[in-house]
Amino acid sequence: MLLICLSVVLSLLTSFWAQADHTHQKGELPKNALGKRQDEPTEVYSILPKDVTVKSQADAINELLDEYVSDKTEIYASEVNDDSMWTLFWTAPLTESQADTLKKDPNVGAIEKASTDHGDPLLNYADGTTHLLHKRDDGLARQRNAAEEMKFLSQPLDLKLANFRDYVYDASAGRDVTVYISDTGANLTHHEFTDGSGVKNRVRWLFGQYTGPPDTAEIDSSVLGHGTCVLDKVAGHKYGVAKNVNPVIVRAVRSQPLAFLDTVRQIRADYVPIYDRDPKTARAVINMSWGYPASELGVLKDAWIDELRRLLQALVSRGATIVVPTGNAWGNLPINSWPALFAGESGSDGIPELIIVGGIHVYDGRNGELWERSMTAPFVSVYAPSFKINCANGKGGYRIREEVAGTSFAAAQVSGMAAYFLGLDSLRDYLHDDDGRTRVQKLKDHIISASWDRAVDAGPLKAIYNNEDPRTCRAIPQTDDDEVGEPCQVSSTTTGNDMTVMGDCYITTVTPTVYATPTPVPQCSCAGGMAAGVGSTEVMGTTYTWCQTAGPPVYPTGMQTIVLPAPTVAQPAPAEPTTEDVPPPVPEAEADAPEKPEGKCDKEDASPLSVGEDC
Repeated sequence: MLLICLSVVLSLLTSFWAQADHTHQKGELPKNALGKRQDEPTEVYSILPKDVTVKSQADAINELLDEYVSDKTEIYASEVNDDSMWTLFWTAPLTESQADTLKKDPNVGAIEKASTDHGDPLLNYADGTTHLLHKRDDGLARQRNAAEEMKFLSQPLDLKLANFRDYVYDASAGRDVTVYISDTGANLTHHEFTDGSGVKNRVRWLFGQYTGPPDTAEIDSSVLGHGTCVLDKVAGHKYGVAKNVNPVIVRAVRSQPLAFLDTVRQIRADYVPIYDRDPKTARAVINMSWGYPASELGVLKDAWIDELRRLLQALVSRGATIVVPTGNAWGNLPINSWPALFAGESGSDGIPELIIVGGIHVYDGRNGELWERSMTAPFVSVYAPSFKINCANGKGGYRIREEVAGTSFAAAQVSGMAAYFLGLDSLRDYLHDDDGRTRVQKLKDHIISASWDRAVDAGPLKAIYNNEDPRTCRAIPQTDDDEVGEPCQVSSTTTGNDMTVMGDCYITTVTPTVYATPTPVPQCSCAGGMAAGVGSTEVMGTTYTWCQTAGPPVYPTGMQTIVLPAPTVAQPAPAEPTTEDVPPPVPEAEADAPEKPEGKCDKEDASPLSVGEDC
């Protein structure tokens, strides 16, 4: 009997071993308690919920990941966790079988390997030559001998770019305005950020994470310094539009759609509490110089677009102005990437308040002409220089990259201009509406209203303008030889290049007549008791206003809310110009770089250009 029992047991064990060996030969390993087959390798996956607004879906996915992953530090969850949204995405190490289980789960909208290549939303721009910067003391109003793209910003309607040398701006220069820069980070060791107003000392950092553990390195992840250049065009010492803003660098730690999505979540988490505490004082601009076309998003497309839309709508509803480039492609192809496409969508899916920025030429006698790689759409809001511009080298020091190109950097200039207008006391009451969306739309309208077509024959390309006039600014002498931020005052009788500007007058109403309902009556006050009335004219459907004396017109110096064109009144003969009034000889235009074959960069690596590429 004992022998019979032993024989049965041995037979059963032999059968089990044979079955197990057969299973192993088929490549199927026994599962452990966590649903993981023994010795099965893991790989990091990205998981998105089917509906980010449903809390139960986030809870269900969290439970599965808790079961699958023993080391919880290896899980990254991009959490919003309020009544409008919950978790945007997770990244976690999973086996192939666990990933297959999640893919079939009804709560999961998309899952893919985190290593999936989605292309580069930024890509590269060409190296340029270098030069040195100068140390500066504090100063106001005028940047002498400015680069063409800087002069462009304060070019009035009746003054040719070649006929003046300076960038003139209001002393506030975006002071106390927060600008979030969702990008690759920045190298703050460059003198563009340590000189002048010392923007480096005002920077805060946030990080758009992707996989754990958290990466909080304060660097520029881009090889050629994309984020560094963007920061410089917003707030840099010599090449920034609004030199006194408070930047928040929001670094995407990986060039992946979900890392950039997480930068927007981080901005939302930072800004919304500020707005909720005091909506009247919350002033923010968000620069997003990147974009993903549907072809690059793959399985993430629907969930990623929906989540990004919800994040941006939440920010706009709280008064945050968002600036996005059109993207770059040979032949001015139609815009095909998000977030820019949100501006053209209708109904509840659309975000018409977004400012979409195209690129134009400013050098080589082509001022205001459309850049050949600026993508197009009916909903492009405004244009800014995007070719042969200058910005800080991503490696730090004093080196400047010249002849940089890309709509990313055009958008950065518009973000600086938006912050500049937000910082003006004369616009503060007008732009700080109780309703966040109305506030954003008013600022967008003001930027567009101030803009004007530099190249009339090139089509309706409204390019940015800060409503200042270089002819009203004459420098107060100072002891150093710095070129940036010289103090400046308005002379009582100053001869400009095209007309005579007299007096020191102010329009006392702060409401632009083009927006007022009903229209208030503007009043002029002039220094020395000089009598002045109000003159106005209409240019391309917009009414412009200035102070009118018995002699030539007087341009207001204390009112930045009105574009001031040259009125059609008789002008006295111009006075003999002083040495300072005579512009330097205009150098012979540098020849354009030879055209590259379609779809190629100007850089030697000649990789195909995609929507977000900056060369």
